[in-house]
Formats: sequence, structure tokens, C-alpha cells
Amino acid sequence: MRKIYLHKRFDSLNFPVFSATYVIKIVIYALVVQLVAYGYSYVYKKINIMQSVVVNKLSDLLIPLALFLTTGYLNFKSYLVSILTTILVAIYIFYKEKKAELNKSAMLKSALVIVPLLVFQSAISPVLTRGVGNIYDLIFFTIFTIYIRGIIALIAFIVKIKHIQNLGLSKSILLIYACRALLTLLAQITYTLSTSSPQSSISWVFLNITPLYSVLFGNLILHEKIKWVDGMVIVLIFILALIPK
Repeated sequence: MRKIYLHKRFDSLNFPVFSATYVIKIVIYALVVQLVAYGYSYVYKKINIMQSVVVNKLSDLLIPLALFLTTGYLNFKSYLVSILTTILVAIYIFYKEKKAELNKSAMLKSALVIVPLLVFQSAISPVLTRGVGNIYDLIFFTIFTIYIRGIIALIAFIVKIKHIQNLGLSKSILLIYACRALLTLLAQITYTLSTSSPQSSISWVFLNITPLYSVLFGNLILHEKIKWVDGMVIVLIFILALIPK
């Protein structure tokens, strides 16, 4: 009786059915996510974090249209939010950066790299994650995505390791990496979930300003003074995001 009970219990967990199609989808999804990560790496080397927010937000103007091409879904209210928040963030960043020297050439090159990658990822993610319906399937999909990205990163690391003199892997460093690994898993799960829907254009409104969150939360942790304008921009974006509701 106990064996039958355990068998039924495991059946009820709805583990994913591994097939060639399922594996191919995971591999393609992981490759796309890793390409976007390398795209961000290129952007952050060319321009500062605040300027990168504007570059990221440019993709919001195309993401709803890209989603329409792959899913047939287009919410005009969400598209309006994408346009309004892009304008709002652009005005805010250029105001913040008015004393900084804007390298228009670097920003253009960054946009030409990251915008197509983000638009392509937003369009193909709902297609690749179609059928990932329950939490167990989502966790499996995410874990294997991270494994594949880890293999790609390991290969890149091995290629570059000859240029690294001292890794300095102390216990405290290993603990930090362990915590980061856990946070990465949680972040990847929520990221996959938020970008897997045909209605995910509203998610990209927030995803494309994550560097802005980093700056604001960094200021809070470092007990630096945050201007009221900084907080108002985030609040306005959340208010605008309620329009599609």
C-alpha cells in the first residue's frame, strides 16, 4: 500500500516529460539568455549604468511588436505604457547625466548590440517555454538552463584562465559565490516565469530598468542620500504599469 501511495504521490508532482524537443528548447533558451548576458557585459564596458538604462529601455518600443509576431497578442495599453515609461526614463537619465559627458557613439553601438538581443529574447521566450505550466516543470527548466549557461561560462573561463594570476578563492569568497548561486536560481525562475507569457511586454518595462534599481538600492545600503526625484520615477513607472489593468 505504501509503495502504491508513494507512486501516486510522485505521479501527482507532474515532472516534465523529457523529449528531444524539450531538450532543444532548453538549449536554445539558455543560449539566448547567455547571449543577452554577454550583450549586457559589452554595454557596461562601453557606457555607465545610468546611460545603459536608456539603451535598455529603447527595446521596450519594439518588444510588444515582436511578441505580436510570435504570439499574436498585442495589448495597446501595455504598448502605451512601454512608450511612456521609455520617455520618462530617458528624460530622467539625461537630466541626471547632464553634467556627464555623453558618448553618443558608444551609446549607439551599445543600443545596436543589446536592443536586438532583448527584442529577440522577448519574442522567442514564450515560444520556447510553451508548455512549462507547473512549478516543478519551471524549476527543472530553470535548473537545466543554468547548467547549460554554466557550461558555456566554464568554457569561457578556461579559455581566459591563463590570463588570471591569482583567483583568491578564500572561504568568505566561496560563501559569497554560494549565496550568489542561490539568488541566481531564484532570479532565473522568476525571470523565466515573467518572460514566458504572451503578455510579458509589461514585465519587460520593469526588467529593462533593473540597473536603476541597483543604483537606488545601492545608495540605500551605503546610506547615501536619495533625491525625491529618484523615488518618484520608480513610483510613476509602477502607476503607469497599472494602466493595462
